[in-house]
Amino acid sequence: MNTIRFQVLGPLRGCRGEEELATGSPQQQAMLAALLLLPGRTASSAELIDALWGDQPPSRARSILRTYAWRWRRVLDPDAADGAASEVLVSLAGGYRLALPPFGGGGGGAGSARGRANGNAAPAGASAAAVNGVKDPGASPTGEKPGGSSGSRESGWIDWSSGDSLPVDAERAEHWAAEADKASAAGQPEQARELLRRAVDLWTGVPLAGVPGPFAERQRRRFAELRLSLLERRIALDVELGRGASCVPELRALTDEHPLRERLYALLMRALSQSGRQADALAAFTAARRLLIGELGVEPGAELRAMHAEVLAGGPPSPPAGAAATAAAASRMRRVPGQGPQNPVVPRPAQLPPTEPDFVGRGALAERLGAELSAGAAGTTPTVLAIAGMGGVGKSTLALHVAHRARPAFPDGQLYADLRGTGATPVPPQAVLEDFLHALGVATEQIPEGTAARSSLFRTLLDGRRLLVVLDDAANAAQVRPLLPGAGGCAVLVTSRARLVALPKSAQVWLDVFDDEEALGLLGRVAGPERPHAEPEAARLLVDACGRLPLAVRIVAARLAARPAWTVASLAGRLADERSRLRELRIGELAVAPAFEVGYQQLTAAQAQAFRLLGAVEAAEIGLPAAAAVLELPVADAETVLESLVDVAMLESPAEHRYRHHSLLRDFAHGAVGDADRAAAEGLAARSRLARFLLAGACAAFETAVPGDPIRETLAPQGIGDFAFDSPAAARAWARGEAATAAELTARIAAEALREGPRAAEYRELIPASINLLIAMSPFGPGPWGRRTAAAVQDLARAAERAGDVRGQGRAWFLAGNTALAAGRLDEASQHGRWALELCTLAEDPVIARQVLNDLGVIAHGRGAYDEAASLFGEAVALARSLGHRSGEASSLLNMAVSRLRAGRAAEVLADCDGMLASAHERGDAASEAQTRYVSGLALAALERSAEAAERFETAAIDWTALGALDRAARARFQLAKALHKLGADESARDHAHAALAEFEFDGRVADQRAVRALLDELDAPPG
Repeated sequence: MNTIRFQVLGPLRGCRGEEELATGSPQQQAMLAALLLLPGRTASSAELIDALWGDQPPSRARSILRTYAWRWRRVLDPDAADGAASEVLVSLAGGYRLALPPFGGGGGGAGSARGRANGNAAPAGASAAAVNGVKDPGASPTGEKPGGSSGSRESGWIDWSSGDSLPVDAERAEHWAAEADKASAAGQPEQARELLRRAVDLWTGVPLAGVPGPFAERQRRRFAELRLSLLERRIALDVELGRGASCVPELRALTDEHPLRERLYALLMRALSQSGRQADALAAFTAARRLLIGELGVEPGAELRAMHAEVLAGGPPSPPAGAAATAAAASRMRRVPGQGPQNPVVPRPAQLPPTEPDFVGRGALAERLGAELSAGAAGTTPTVLAIAGMGGVGKSTLALHVAHRARPAFPDGQLYADLRGTGATPVPPQAVLEDFLHALGVATEQIPEGTAARSSLFRTLLDGRRLLVVLDDAANAAQVRPLLPGAGGCAVLVTSRARLVALPKSAQVWLDVFDDEEALGLLGRVAGPERPHAEPEAARLLVDACGRLPLAVRIVAARLAARPAWTVASLAGRLADERSRLRELRIGELAVAPAFEVGYQQLTAAQAQAFRLLGAVEAAEIGLPAAAAVLELPVADAETVLESLVDVAMLESPAEHRYRHHSLLRDFAHGAVGDADRAAAEGLAARSRLARFLLAGACAAFETAVPGDPIRETLAPQGIGDFAFDSPAAARAWARGEAATAAELTARIAAEALREGPRAAEYRELIPASINLLIAMSPFGPGPWGRRTAAAVQDLARAAERAGDVRGQGRAWFLAGNTALAAGRLDEASQHGRWALELCTLAEDPVIARQVLNDLGVIAHGRGAYDEAASLFGEAVALARSLGHRSGEASSLLNMAVSRLRAGRAAEVLADCDGMLASAHERGDAASEAQTRYVSGLALAALERSAEAAERFETAAIDWTALGALDRAARARFQLAKALHKLGADESARDHAHAALAEFEFDGRVADQRAVRALLDELDAPPG
């Protein structure tokens, strides 16, 4: 396969060998641009959607991405179009990775590719430097180095092919800029100057011209700043090398183009003065000062004032020929405001600690933060970015990574301080300022006393400079505020656990844990890529056990690296027990528990108790009223304490009035009390209160969603709280919000009831309420927690058996069968259903028995045994009539009609539905009306009357949505999509299919998901 190269420092272009690639529509180009420029050339679907459309994506955004990916594969890797997996654009879980091999360099292929990318053909055999339009100053006409073989590395020689293998021009520009830094540091200004010129020459126009989306716009700003910075550095070297006169025209044009950029005026003054044009240099200062005062109301900064003073003092002399070697070192020193030539110069601080060499993830966020910092270097007010998040989430690592990437935008240096805000004694700002002033060259005896005086001097020294300040682990806004610069050109990056809401800032970022791919990426980077590759499922279990917390993932990766004989699965097994998990998350000086302990020790007594109790109930997420019941507090008081825990990053709030622990913080909460008996008692009491509360709410929601169903009367709640839902939609919203809490709570109660321990008997008393809670939640679907619920109900059945509760056993196995049916596991559902029917009959529980018969009918229908299904539905109808259960009777009758339809009797079913529709309308049964319309739509579809079928399905979907029955509405939308596809209305079909899929994914209905995806594949397939 020929090597592929791309140009982004101008209109997006690409080539494969001699062939220029078709880049498609602007939106399609935007997707590729994001993949080319994000770190690792990897992006999740969510990151790409944000890159292309920001906060206003189309409803079909993911489908559009798949279409663009399909088109790019055909362009980038033609073999993929023949059915082979693409080796260039690789699909990952939830995203894509662009795998561009390094450019081959040398020979005609290299020259051709580069020539195309820059609009010029290069002759075969041309040197790498010549192909890029830059003459190697040390090369002979044949392209060889003088004085030896082409492989020799004499003093002053630069490897001009370095960077040629990078396939994206922006990467080459940044690489050559970094090489220029090295050349300057090595006393090679000529080579540094050529490298910078070579980098600037890569620009062919406005970067990513015409490419839409917020990502492309941020990149345009970043590249504009990068090009200007490179130009400034190259011109500065030209002036230092005595070529100031030739730089004057270019500097005149640049100051016209960027009239508020003071460094350009300083360079212009130096170039004019070097050329003997002191009067013109002073006139340039006067013009710049007038402009700055008129536009911004500020005087020129320190650098421009210092240059003015030098010109008045006679101007800087032209550097002698031998001064070139010291030019780079001299450029690292700055004079403080008001100093004359005789006074000492201020060193340029470079205090940033090293970044993690194995940094992974955070691609889009790091790019956005870096762009904001770089843009702030040219701003009129200081840029302040704050990163907050829980302990161990990687705030400091991200901040240092971003700060190092932004260094070129801050040529006057970087300051760093660890504020120790989570420790017992945070560093006072007065001490930090003393360190900063020392770093800026202020002698100890010249540093004033007091925070205010030091802060004032600090801001004075930073005035007119472009300097980056990183403040790590801040305690609060009061600690940070004296450390902020006062004028533009500087930027501050702050990390803290608590959100610094009182701090004046440009942006606040709440840093979450890694996603799956980021966590697996760090695991492979530290432990070695072969470890997760060899055991992919175990690797996912391992990072899940870590809660994808970066610190925890780094620890387990380091343990694997230190123990080559261990398997990933063995370490995942060690972390499976939450009671010992935190003990496993430790290696050397790295540990998770201490990171949590410092936060816990700073909590008040009320906060600490709330933190422990919410951890004890094992809730994946909990609503405010439920949390108030657990805490035995009024709702308003509960909200106050919970929000205070969110503020200090010991609790998360994914939505208003919703709360959750990170999984590892929940593990920490279990042992935080220090007394095992007290912790067990707290946990039992908290779970009991939550079970009673949820059962009361679930029963009220059930009654609202399924009015008149006799099941409601058999649940007999003894709950707390006064629940009233004004609509089925409100009831469904409540049930969905608490479904995860109910699943986790009942699973924990069942596990404790089966465990041999002193409190097992007390937990068995909660088994009937737990089973009834899940029955009351069942009309609202299993949700994404269906697997957890399935395991819990089987444990509940065994616990009921141990307690001798036959009624409870029957109900639990009914739930088990219903859950298996929703997941499409028909054999399992049938077995559980038969057990449930036998036990319900024995316990004289006809209300549940009717529902079991209906489920068994659905199972038989799914197997194609339509006559058996009709018979079972008939038994359910008879039992419903004996109970006076009108809605249950209508539901089973309609199910029977569907079985007859599948047996080829569509015309009969359609006629029966017309009669049933009238009956349902007469008795005001809106749910039965919607179901009847749906079944009649199936009959019409079977009779090839697609337009009429679509009308029935659409009406059923609307009616079910109004009733809050979103799972049934999704089935109607799926059938509507199929009917519309037959009618040729594929765009509308695709919209309805995606809406149905989203609902099925939420409900965990696997079989329905497969059916919708098959339809979407058919809709997305290329014509022909």
